Order: sequence, then C-alpha cells, then structure tokens
Amino acid sequence: MKIIKVKNPEEGIEVCKKLLYEMVSKTSVLFLSGGSTPKTLYEILAKEKRLNAGAVAMVDERFGEKQHENSNELMIKNTHLLSYLQKMNTNFYPILQGDNLENTVMQYDETARFLFSYFQKSVAILGVGVDGHTAGIPVGDQTAELRVQTKTDLVTSFDNFSGDFKQRITLTFLGLAKLDRIIVLVFGKDKKKALNLMFQNGSISQTPARFLVQKEIAEKVILITDQTVK
Repeated sequence: MKIIKVKNPEEGIEVCKKLLYEMVSKTSVLFLSGGSTPKTLYEILAKEKRLNAGAVAMVDERFGEKQHENSNELMIKNTHLLSYLQKMNTNFYPILQGDNLENTVMQYDETARFLFSYFQKSVAILGVGVDGHTAGIPVGDQTAELRVQTKTDLVTSFDNFSGDFKQRITLTFLGLAKLDRIIVLVFGKDKKKALNLMFQNGSISQTPARFLVQKEIAEKVILITDQTVK
C-alpha cells in the first residue's frame, strides 16, 4: 500500500485530483463513493472540467427512491459533476432505478460486470468510516466476511447499517477486488481510531476496512490521509 501523508483535507483532495487526472482516461471506469469526504473532490472535478473518464459509476448507495434527499447520487448531482459528465457524453451508472431492493441489487450486479469487462481499467474512490466500515459494508456483519471466501456476487445489500438508512447497496469485497486502483481518503482526527484499527490484525467483519490491507489488495491501494498511521 502506498501511503501519502498530507497536512490537511484540502491538500489531500488536491493530491487525489491529480492522481485521477493521471490514472483515468476514456478506457477507464471510475467508481465513486458517497459520504462527506469526497464531496469537495467532486465539486472541484466538475469545476475544472478535466476529468476524462470512459464511464462513471457508484461504489455504494443508501437504498430508497431514486435521488432521494439522502442518496449518494443526489449528493454527486449537487456537486454539478453529473452535468459535466453529460456534457462530455460520459455515461453515468447510478444504482437506484426506482425498483425494489432485490431487483436493484441484481441489476447493478449486471452493470458492474459489464463495466469491469468493457473497460480496460477501473479506479475507485473509497473512504473509511469512523467505525471502520468502507464502501457500504457494515461493521460486525459476519456475512460480509463470508463473502470474501465465497466470492460470488459483485454487488449485495445490507439492512443492518448503523444509524439512519440501514438498507445499503454496495460493491462486495469481490467487486472491490476487481478494481485496478483504489484511492482511499481518510481525513480528520475522528478517523484516527478507525485508521489504526484498519492496520491491526483482526476480523474483517469487525473492521471492513481491513480488507484494504490484505496483500493482494494493498498492492492496488493508495491511502491519502492527514493522520499518522501507526
């Protein structure tokens, strides 16, 4: 794993932006995570108009009606990134389609398989929650760790996520493992404990972010953080 230590989130976003401009091209698919951490990044990408992706998709989503007020898709839309992609004739693949949970998971699994097979390269932006989760994979779910071993679905759903919006749709560990490059953004003192847990030995189900430090995955990961990794 390559670790890039920055002074603050602003510097980290700048580093991430430059990496995306270098890595992503018309032969690439870029997967975006939700949450507050990458929002500024998406705003800058929309403003600078230099991102040149073949397609853009999503890592995870809060299940509900399409573009519901707390959806990751609406957050990305509000950064004006989707408008820019439309002007560039870059296809955007949202998760929510106004269907039920089971069908939505099945449809996005098919979408993910198409994107991984069609594009030469895949890149994703991920974060790590204060509880140690990553993507939409919750902490303390034994089935999450089981999916690492069974290696079947690229997309799944959970209905036990902590806090509001317990139903989540997300790339599985297998889906994340198919990515060629993973940029992980971890900023703020409130993430320090989660970051330390990520690098400690232990159950992936208790700290899903530990998936990212597995040897075969870590080789593809760039961690950008303003915290010291012990």
